[in-house]
Amino acid sequence: MNSRDAILGRIRAALRAPAPHAPAPALAAELFPPLRADEALPRFAREFAALKGVFHRSPDANDARAWVAGLAARRGFARVAAAPDDLCRDAVSGVPGAQTLEREACGAQLASFDLGVTACDCLVARTGSIVLTAQSGFGRALSVLPPAHLVVARRAQLVGEIREALQLLELRHGKMWPSMATFITGPSRTADIEKILVLGAHGPRELYLLLLDF
Repeated sequence: MNSRDAILGRIRAALRAPAPHAPAPALAAELFPPLRADEALPRFAREFAALKGVFHRSPDANDARAWVAGLAARRGFARVAAAPDDLCRDAVSGVPGAQTLEREACGAQLASFDLGVTACDCLVARTGSIVLTAQSGFGRALSVLPPAHLVVARRAQLVGEIREALQLLELRHGKMWPSMATFITGPSRTADIEKILVLGAHGPRELYLLLLDF
């Protein structure tokens, strides 16, 4: 018997043995107390900021456009690409050089932009997460390739829990889900090497959220 056969033999023997413990029963109560309606937005803002995201709440369209234009000027975002969504298009209308993408403008060419602007499916207050699909994000690349990502969302898109976000996706897409769904919880990060946190490891190192509260 060679080493390969010996290893496979031990695996087969282990698989024949019954599991030592039965699965734990489901919890009868919620793990966390539900968030009240008035707690959801402050909780989201707090969690999002703790994750190094930048949050801005706009009371009207003029404020939203001014904030995005100011952000682009301060951060030196000379090339801004926006998804062809009405919210995104309006948000970048005051930014010099900003452009709304067409369907064929995707893939590697997006890496030359400084900021990608997308919509989203919803926001999760409990974790400060943004829920994005290939549909709301205009494909997979716009939210990943540019080094900074701006999400434009409405207050009504805020839900309390991850469970509610999944229910919303199920209701919206049924059995025909987009090719990608993701929960964005802060800028891309890793601490694989010596537990040192590095932002922008696998995607944008800057994450912004513009919440339209009107």
